[in-house]
Amino acid sequence: MRITDGFRVLAGLTAVALLGGSTAWRSPAATHPVNISFWTSGSPNGVTQIVNQFNHVYRNTYHINFRAIPYSNETTVVNSALTAHRAPELMEESLTFAAPYAVEGLELPISPFLKMAGINPLADFPKPMWNLAALHGVHYVAPTDGLPTVLYWNKALFKAAGLNPNQPPRTQAQFVADAKKLSQPKKGIWGYVQEPAWPAPFLFPSLLGQFGGKEGNASTKKILFDSPAGISAVQFMYNCIYKWHISPANASGGESHNLFYAGKNAMMMTGAYDYAEAKAKLGKNLGFATLPVIGKKPQDFLGQNYWWVFKNPNLTPKAKRGIAMFMKFFYNHSIELAKAGVLPVWQPAFSKAAFRSIPGFSVQAAALQKGIMNPLIPGWGTAGSYLYNAIDSALLNKVSIPQALKKAAQQMEQTLNQPQA
Repeated sequence: MRITDGFRVLAGLTAVALLGGSTAWRSPAATHPVNISFWTSGSPNGVTQIVNQFNHVYRNTYHINFRAIPYSNETTVVNSALTAHRAPELMEESLTFAAPYAVEGLELPISPFLKMAGINPLADFPKPMWNLAALHGVHYVAPTDGLPTVLYWNKALFKAAGLNPNQPPRTQAQFVADAKKLSQPKKGIWGYVQEPAWPAPFLFPSLLGQFGGKEGNASTKKILFDSPAGISAVQFMYNCIYKWHISPANASGGESHNLFYAGKNAMMMTGAYDYAEAKAKLGKNLGFATLPVIGKKPQDFLGQNYWWVFKNPNLTPKAKRGIAMFMKFFYNHSIELAKAGVLPVWQPAFSKAAFRSIPGFSVQAAALQKGIMNPLIPGWGTAGSYLYNAIDSALLNKVSIPQALKKAAQQMEQTLNQPQA
C-alpha cells in the first residue's frame, strides 16, 4: 500500500548523502548488463527514481526492468506470469500475497540476499516488520514500506471545547471523555465517527492487538479473533455509537473523513494514507499522533509492502548478487520514497534530518515499532471479507458481537482450509 502526498525536500542534495548511503559498490564493467525484472503492485512513485538511479550507476553491469502492475488484479497478473514462466525475479506486494507462493515453494529464502548486501534485518528494519514476517521459521520476504494506523484530531475543535489542542487522548478513558466534550449532536458535531465498515481493516486489528488478541495462527490456520480480545475490540467500536453517543449511528462510507475535513468530526483513527488531504484541509489545526491505547498495550496495524525473490532459471550467481546490490541501493536511497509520500522502513534513514523534516513521518516511523500485520495464511486477503462483513453487521446492531465474530471465524476457517486447486 502506498500513498503520495507530494512532499519535497531540498533538490540540490543527493539521496546518497542524505541517507548515508554510498554509490561506491560497483562491479567490473560488462559488455552485456545482466537484466533483472522487478514488479510492484504499489505506487511507482519514488521507486521509479531509485530504479533509474541504479540503472545509471550500474549501467555496464546490471539493468532493472521495472514494471508497476495494477493492485486491483495483482494476483491474476502474477499467476498468469508464473504459468507462462515469465514471472519477475523480484516481486513487491502486500505481505499476505507472499504467503501462497512461499507455501508452494516458489520463493527463495531472502536472508542470503540480505547477508550478501550487508543488511542486518534485526537492526535495519523495524523489529515487528521483520519478526512477524517469517513462515514456519523462514524469512522469504523483507519489508520495503509501511502504512500505520494513526490518530488525527482537529485542534480548533479541541480548543473550542476547552481541551488542550496539543494534547491528544492517550488512553480509552481520556478518548471517551474528550469525545463527549467535543460532541454536539444538535449542531452536527461529533467527537468521533465510527463507520460500520471502513476503516475496520485498519482499526479492528489494531484494537484486537491492543486487547491482547491475534487474528489467526499461520502454522495451524486457526482463526483466533473470535476471542474475548476480539469481542472487546468490537465492543469499543459499538460503544462509541450506542453507549457513549460520541458517534452517529449508521455512518455512511466516507462520512468520518468528510465530516473531519468539514470541521464536524473531531477525531479519526485510520490509516496514514489520509495525512496529505487532512493536512491540506486543516493546515495548522491538524493534530497527528500514534494511536491511543484503547486496550491494554500499544499496538498498531500496518499496511505495508514486502519484496521477495521468485525461483527462476535465470538466477545465476551474478544475477543473485545484482538483486542483493539493488536491495541495498534501494534502501540507501529510501529518501526518494519519502519525497514521494511513501513511508520507508529503512531504520538508518529515520534519524536523518531530511527524513525528520517531512511532516508526519516521525509519527509514522514511531508507529512502525508497535506494528502488527495480518497472519501469513494463504487466502487471508479474500477470506477476510467474512470478518469485516461481520463487524459491519454488529455495528449496525443486526447481530450480537460474539455471534458475528463466531460465524465469521467459522466461515474463514472453512474457506482457508479448503484444498488448494
